[in-house]
Amino acid sequence: MNSNKILLSSISPSVPIILASGSESRRVMLEDAGLDFKVSSSDVDEDILKEQMSGMPFEEQVVKLASAKAEEVSIKNQDHIVIGGDQMCVCNNTIFDKPGSIEKAINNLQILSGTTHHQYSGICIFKNGESLWAYCETVEMNMHQLSDEEIINYVKLENPIHAAGAYKFESLGCNLFSSVNGSSYTIRGMPLLPLLSKLREMGVINLEKSIN
Repeated sequence: MNSNKILLSSISPSVPIILASGSESRRVMLEDAGLDFKVSSSDVDEDILKEQMSGMPFEEQVVKLASAKAEEVSIKNQDHIVIGGDQMCVCNNTIFDKPGSIEKAINNLQILSGTTHHQYSGICIFKNGESLWAYCETVEMNMHQLSDEEIINYVKLENPIHAAGAYKFESLGCNLFSSVNGSSYTIRGMPLLPLLSKLREMGVINLEKSIN
């Protein structure tokens, strides 16, 4: 088996692109889609914003969080296209943030086990501090009834402490679900196809002359 990594061609955008997110999943999705971009995380205090937005529809909350991060990075990087993203896992009107610890991840999955919950993923595009586009997509997630042993084994194997909902759907985490209604890209934290379509519509990317 050839273990050499295949080097993919990249799409050179007509305007430089910045991803205003430290999310590895979002970075990998854009890389796999062939985009040439840079990463610059924002210093926005998400906890304060979430307190201010408490009670708002979750679709609005994720878009506002994504926009706050993109706006800050956009102001500092004039004449760049800045992509912002945010994600919320919600069950029975309770937000399940990134657990941050093994114990919290196990607890979150014990609560989500056997339930239907939703992943809300917001995305936006900014340029020169101005919002050009914003969008939210929602996926319905139906989780198997899991035993404590299954949950503990999964968390030990994949350490999903930085994943909304405490699972990584793109890998072993998909085994936790009986069905989902929506895009796997959105579950991973970015409505990728709507984003690529918008960038194409704006003339920022295409496959005609921009492949390196």
